[in-house]
Amino acid sequence: HADSIQARVLRAQPILESMGNAVTMRNSNSSRFGKYNRVFFDEAGSLVDAGITTYLLESSRVVVHSDRERTYHCFYEMLRGLDDETLKEWGLERDRRYRLLTSSGGGSLLPGFESRDAENFTRMCDALEGIGLDAEEVRNMFRILAGLIHLGDVEKEATPDACPQGSGDDADGDAPVELDEAVLERAATLLGMEASELGSKLTKRKVAVRGRSSYHEVARSATNFRHAL
Repeated sequence: HADSIQARVLRAQPILESMGNAVTMRNSNSSRFGKYNRVFFDEAGSLVDAGITTYLLESSRVVVHSDRERTYHCFYEMLRGLDDETLKEWGLERDRRYRLLTSSGGGSLLPGFESRDAENFTRMCDALEGIGLDAEEVRNMFRILAGLIHLGDVEKEATPDACPQGSGDDADGDAPVELDEAVLERAATLLGMEASELGSKLTKRKVAVRGRSSYHEVARSATNFRHAL
């Protein structure tokens, strides 16, 4: 029993790396979270239970990262490792420059990681199976990641002659964002949500009315839309 618990804890490591590590300018496998391991022993000193608690995940990296860096490995590994049929079903292309996977300035995908990503996808899938997830649970997890990739492309490209309204330092003075309805529909389907509800959450925010217990909705600006993801 103790050997089984120890094996499952060790098998979790590839999952933590794929979901919580990213390429930075200084480290190609940088941990972007904290980890606290707990082990429990009985009176005889035998290992009877164990757990891993993660904290302080750099959630902003999902949507924003610098040039020569990447978001979390799992997105790239999934695109490298999924079969062509599943990629087509989920509307994904293996080598497309999705906004979520490139730098905030719209740069290119970092080269040189293709083979490693494919190998680590297999490693991650084996680890997920090893900790007790069945094939359907694993598929649903990747389905959510696919939805997030599409969600990163849901904002329509700004036209060159588009001028933000307002001025000064007020970020909310920027023109409200426009959504690509086709991309929104695909993302919502993969995430198991209604497109209209998802679109509303992304484009509007609730503002408290001072002195009252009520709220009113205002449009999100293009400036803070990406962080709303």
